[in-house]
Formats: sequence, structure tokens, C-alpha cells
Amino acid sequence: MTANGKSSTMDFNAMSRDGIVLTHNVPGHVEAPRSLTRAVESGELVKLRRGAYVPAGIWERSDYRARHILRIRAVVAHAAHPIVLCGESAAALWGMPISGAWPTSVSVLDNWRGGGRAEPGIRRTTAGFATARVVELDEFRVTDVTRTALDVARRVSFSEAVGSLDWAISRTNPRAVSLESLADDAENFDARLGRRHLQRVVGFATSLSDSFGESRCRAVIHLQGFQPPELQVEFRDELGSMYPDFYWRTARVAAEFDGKQKYTRDEYTHGDPVEVLWREKNREDRLRKQISGLARLLTSDVEHPERLSRKLTDAGVPRGGRT
Repeated sequence: MTANGKSSTMDFNAMSRDGIVLTHNVPGHVEAPRSLTRAVESGELVKLRRGAYVPAGIWERSDYRARHILRIRAVVAHAAHPIVLCGESAAALWGMPISGAWPTSVSVLDNWRGGGRAEPGIRRTTAGFATARVVELDEFRVTDVTRTALDVARRVSFSEAVGSLDWAISRTNPRAVSLESLADDAENFDARLGRRHLQRVVGFATSLSDSFGESRCRAVIHLQGFQPPELQVEFRDELGSMYPDFYWRTARVAAEFDGKQKYTRDEYTHGDPVEVLWREKNREDRLRKQISGLARLLTSDVEHPERLSRKLTDAGVPRGGRT
């Protein structure tokens, strides 16, 4: 419906390309801006930037990462010259997790040194332009996985950065890079761009983490001064193998990170979160028979480290591991 209560005669879904409706693709060049404005007012379209819109249905069905990719498409469609996407925007295209919300501005790598290039919805950066490796990803030009992970990591805290770097080298990631490549590239960053911070995060990264939340949890455990745990240690019984997220062998204590997504996302629950809870309870009972203690750590504990610290202390996890 339009603002006047009348149905729009335009099929915006049919006009869209990869979800984007561009002004110059709308029939009736003179009337297009007004018809698009009316469609935004009526809720049929969402405006991404000048001259670029997305049908409301597509926007509502998209998660935050997918919405950022729609913003990327809008920027690329209006670019006068080929652009290189970097930072969080390259991360969105690679499928790399980040901390916090996906930004509303698109990150572009540029050799510009100042003067007259500011544009709404675009964040231009020149940091490391000369050394960046650029690759083709679908129809986009982006910084490679190594550079993208380091760009994301250098702007956030240690615990948040660990998740992105763990993903970049994960044993389950088909786009994984080597730890050596991360270390080499981190060495090439200028000190003003966070080289020491990146070296510290790279030194802590592991290929054994199974999720961003688990990586962040491990980093907070470290920052709270506990001894480093072993990861993905196998325990076996007559029903099969179990791999707790963290294990302290000297204390025979394990810890599991329970991110909210395990109980809310269909890829984990298959439509039945109660069944997930039941499986986890049975697995926990089996595991407790082979160890002395088990701590279950939640996202809220990671966000409030003093709670996490109390849980680990109560379970008997030894301290003395922070470096």
C-alpha cells in the first residue's frame, strides 16, 4: 500500500538485482524518484543510500550480516571505479564472524590521502593500502582472508579479536589460512596500526575453536588469570566420544561454553530445542563420570568476567596462566 492507502503498481521484487532496486532501473525516468519515495513512505521499500533501495520483504528476511551485504551491493553498484572492500565489509563477504553489530557504513580500501572524498554510508581507509593483497570473491574485489582478519582484529579488544583470528585458521573453515601467514602479515603492520596488539592475538589464536563465542570465552579465561586449558580432549565411553570445549588435566576439570545459538538456531536445534537440552544433559552426565568437575559457561558469564571467574574457581580450575 502507498501512503494514500492505494496499492503500488510497481513490482519492486522484479526490478531488483541481487536484492537491490536502483533508481535507473525503475521504469519512467522522470517519475522514478517520486515513486520510490512513496514506496519508502508506504513501507514497500527500504532506502539503503541515494539511488539504491531494497524491497521490504527481502530486508525483513535478512539477518544483520546479509543486510550489510545489501549495503555493499548498493555501494558497488554506484561506484564510478572498481573498489576494494576491506575490514568488516570484507569479513561479511568471507563469512567471517565479528564482534558486535554489523556496521551501517561500508569499508573501502583507498589510496586517497585527503580532500573531498567523504560519502555518506562509506568508510574509507588508507591503512596498509600498499601491502594489501586483493582477490576476487564472486563479483567483488576484497582484501584476502589474512588481511581481512587482521584488519578486523586490530580495531577491537583482545577477547573480541581472538574470535575472528580463530575463524581464519579454523580446522573446519574451508577458507582457512595458516597461522604463519597471520604472523607474517601482523609483523608488517605499522606500530600505529596496532602491531603489538595483533602479535599478541596471533600468538593466542588456535585452529581448534568451534565458534566465535567459544573463542571469546577462552580469551576471557586467559585474561582472568587461569591456567590455559587443553582444547577438544577426547573422552570415551560405551556410547562414543565426547569433546568438552576446555579441559584442565591436572585438576581433572572441564568447562563447556553454551552459546545461546545452540538452543535457538535451527542449524543446531533442527526445530526442537528441547531435544538439544536433553542430549546435552545426557552428555554432561556421561562426562561427569570421568572427571572431577564441570563448569558450564554462558554468554552472560563471558560478558561479566567476574561471574565466569567464580564458576571456574568453584569448579577447581587452577590459576597462574596469564602472560
